[in-house]
Amino acid sequence: MCGRVRCTLSPSQAARAFGFPTRTCAAGSTIARGGGGGDVIPTVPTLQMDRYRPSYNVSPGAYLPVGTMRPLPAGCDGGGGVDREVPVIQCMKWGLVPSFTGKNEKPDHFRIFNARSESIKEKASFRRLISYNRCLVAVEGFYEWKKDGSKKVPYYIHFQDQKPLVFAALFDTSTNSEGETINTFTILTTRASTSLKWLHDRMPVILGDEYSINTWLNSASLKLEEITVPYEGADL
Repeated sequence: MCGRVRCTLSPSQAARAFGFPTRTCAAGSTIARGGGGGDVIPTVPTLQMDRYRPSYNVSPGAYLPVGTMRPLPAGCDGGGGVDREVPVIQCMKWGLVPSFTGKNEKPDHFRIFNARSESIKEKASFRRLISYNRCLVAVEGFYEWKKDGSKKVPYYIHFQDQKPLVFAALFDTSTNSEGETINTFTILTTRASTSLKWLHDRMPVILGDEYSINTWLNSASLKLEEITVPYEGADL
């Protein structure tokens, strides 16, 4: 389930969806483009965004902007002190490739593009990621197909006000046969909400407010059972 999404979001739109800080560039600056009062840009690091290709039909194996926390070495911010984590937006490939995957194994991004939230504590591919490799994925919506006789009818699920959906996800880092480091992620799923049971028995874990987004990304005392519940809002 959730094997196709729409994502044409800019880095600044993704940053706002994640609750990361942004700023407005002055009109006429080298960063600002177009007319008006300038562009809104993230004030957090953005990594490997040149790999991102916005699309109305994104499938596993594609790169998407992902929000996560990365360590900032002591002194990099000019303030000295100790290492600390900062939010970043990093382009990662959809479809988890565990770090223990052999370098010569061909990655299959369709094998682990979703993870059942009810069982992630039990499986080695996910259990070790829960503490330190949680991340956020922002999209405009996702697609689901319902059988209608011999046909499959596609449905597009999104917020009524068109704001981005933010999914709970886990990421991992592996190395391919060329020695390149690859960051990949999987989207967590849960049982379907009351309003979507007619369509499918599963749905992505949607983090519907600032509290759930911040808890998933930052809480050291995370209670999975409280966060990974179906989104029941009437605006979906």
